[in-house]
Formats: sequence, structure tokens, C-alpha cells
Amino acid sequence: MKRISGYLILFFAGLVIQFGWSQYLSYKGLSPNFLLIILIFIGMFRGSLTAQLLGFMWGLSWDVVSVDLFGSHALLLTAVGFLSGKLNRKWDEDKVVNQIIITFAASVAFWFGLFCLYFIFGQGEYKFRLNSIIFFQPFYNMLVAPAIFWLGERLLDIFDVRKEEEEY
Repeated sequence: MKRISGYLILFFAGLVIQFGWSQYLSYKGLSPNFLLIILIFIGMFRGSLTAQLLGFMWGLSWDVVSVDLFGSHALLLTAVGFLSGKLNRKWDEDKVVNQIIITFAASVAFWFGLFCLYFIFGQGEYKFRLNSIIFFQPFYNMLVAPAIFWLGERLLDIFDVRKEEEEY
């Protein structure tokens, strides 16, 4: 029960941070994709199953509150959760260089995946628009990622939840 309540708090905190920051603290629409960065952190430290579930729930929530192609964020964040979870215990998660590389690659893959989904399924008003945010957001995510990873590691230490989860 303690683990479930912790994940619920993380779920709602992630939504508040992502949408609150992008609504009130963005610069000309540019804000980091906190859900993506937190999802990479969860995948690398807790495993694939947890990251997939959070990615799907965050993506579905994002799809519900946006006017984008429905299901696109759920699919892409689930895929990012799965792939980052597969890096669990394979990469040194504590190295800043690895955090930056993985976050940059995931950010570019996220935008490319969104472009592909819009290219295949987007018709009428659902057209993918290229703008400066698409170019700058992966770099912004890359700069913010070490701080999110550092904060996440401190929270794991404080709440003593670094124990490995069993993957099924």
C-alpha cells in the first residue's frame, strides 16, 4: 500500500509539474518535458514495468487534456518507459554524461515518433507543425535532466526506496 500511494503521489506531482511549468513558467512556449525526464529516471532506477505503467498513465492524461492526436502521448511515453527500463542495471545511471545522452536521445525520438504518428494518422486539423520548440526542447531537456536525476536520487535515499523491484 505504501508503494502504491508513493506512485500515486509521483503521478499527480508529475502532472502538476509538467502542466504547471508549461503553462506559467515557459518562455515563448518552451519548457522542459518533465514527464519524459522523470520517466527515464524511473525506468533506469526502478525498471521497465513501473516506467511503462507511469508512462501510459501520464500519456493518457496528457492526451485527455490536449487537442493532439489521441493516444499519441500514451504510446510514445509507454515506449520511452519500456526502453529506459531496459537500461536498468545496464548503464551507469549516476554519470551525468549518460543522463544527458539518454535524455537527448529520448527527446529526439519522442518528437520523431510524434511526427511519424501525425504523418500516418493526422488528417484535417491534426497536422504536425514544425517550430523552434521542437528544435530547442531536446537541448533544454538535456540541461534539466541532471538536476531531475539528482533530486530523484536524493528522494530515493530519503524515502529508502532504492530496493530493487522484481520484474515479472
